[in-house]
Amino acid sequence: MEDNKIPFPIYHGNETLRKISFIVNVAWGNEYLIELLNFLKERNISLTFFLQGWWVEQYPEYALMIKNSNQEIGNHSYSHRDMRTLSVEEIHMEITQTNKIINEVLGVTPKYFTPPSGYIDTKVLEIAARLKMVTVLWSLDTLDWKIKNANEIIDKIVPNIKNGSIILMHPTESSLKALPYMVEKALEKNYHIENISKMLNNM
Repeated sequence: MEDNKIPFPIYHGNETLRKISFIVNVAWGNEYLIELLNFLKERNISLTFFLQGWWVEQYPEYALMIKNSNQEIGNHSYSHRDMRTLSVEEIHMEITQTNKIINEVLGVTPKYFTPPSGYIDTKVLEIAARLKMVTVLWSLDTLDWKIKNANEIIDKIVPNIKNGSIILMHPTESSLKALPYMVEKALEKNYHIENISKMLNNM
């Protein structure tokens, strides 16, 4: 990196603006994806979906559904491994191979990267930055991969939403059930729900 500056990940948006974002990490959960996309279309909401490269290879039709639903596309690594345990060459491959697959299947080149499980270190951040990727994490986590009760997710997230919140979710049954209520409560409090690009344009 120039001037030996270590890049920082983005955990939240501008804390002075009433804007929030939900990010959707996709490496599994196809059975709930269409219903999730239908809800977002009905509400005219555009989020950022971070796609695993291997998943896009296996399910290009679902990846196209996401893109064609006016959702922003991000990079969620190729094989969903702990990036901290990988060599420089492996980290580079995880990011570039995923961008290549997404570009081939969807015709877009992601600008944003989120690592599996949020596991990062300086090496991962620096390689992503050299590849002109902005690393995005989150300030609130639904933990929907293990929390099966939608009400528990609602109670965990809604009281803690604030300006600039980035809320992590996956295409799971519990988040699908919780999302309409979370969206409703956010809108009642005059939050604007935006994808990552729009949120970061206000940083």
